[in-house]
Amino acid sequence: MLKFIYLLIALVLFYNSFGQKSKSVEFSLVGRQDVHGKYVSNYAGRVYNDTNKISGLSYGVNVLFRKKIYKSYSMSFGIGYYRLKIDNIKGSMPFGIPGVRTARSINYEDGVTNRGYGTTNYYYNNFAATISIDKCFQIKETFSINISPELVAYHTFSQNYQLSKDKHWKTKNSKPIEFGVNMNFGVLKEFKDFYIRPSLIIPVFQNIKGDIVFYEDPKMDISKWFNGIGLSVKIGKYF
Repeated sequence: MLKFIYLLIALVLFYNSFGQKSKSVEFSLVGRQDVHGKYVSNYAGRVYNDTNKISGLSYGVNVLFRKKIYKSYSMSFGIGYYRLKIDNIKGSMPFGIPGVRTARSINYEDGVTNRGYGTTNYYYNNFAATISIDKCFQIKETFSINISPELVAYHTFSQNYQLSKDKHWKTKNSKPIEFGVNMNFGVLKEFKDFYIRPSLIIPVFQNIKGDIVFYEDPKMDISKWFNGIGLSVKIGKYF
């Protein structure tokens, strides 16, 4: 009987110790520099197409639920905010004219001059939903190498376009769901009841949609492979 009680106590202690380290809530900060897919579009029926190479530094915040699913594997689900920003535009001039364009024509009318406007930088406000699986390679008792593929879906709910130094145009144009696939390479450092997971983000694939203010079809696919790099820091609390 006494042996059974000892065994029961041991099992309870084992279960509790495992449970304390099997679930956590994470807060994540993300920063990324991306060269986006090649933009080839036609603005308002022009006789030539616009070909642009655009890039920008984007950032986001997320809250994730993480759970151990098998030995050194864990799965995470999260929601958050992501600002996809364009702050560098390079486009060829029409008809072979020498030079480089650093702005995009935009469908904005001020109701006074109605002159043609352009934007040199702009950003999209997005809801983000993330699902990922991570694998830990134990180095020390509280230190691991962490590798994590992730799928992120984005829903754009508003935009902001800079028209001049002091003039911005804010819109609320919904876009179809966009998504990206990333690989994260980092480390996991554990403390008593929390941990930190800094990692390098390698964007593998991204597909975003067209923007009607540039006379693009919202169903237009603008895809890219790689061409970016980012950093994330996740702080997790076990419960």
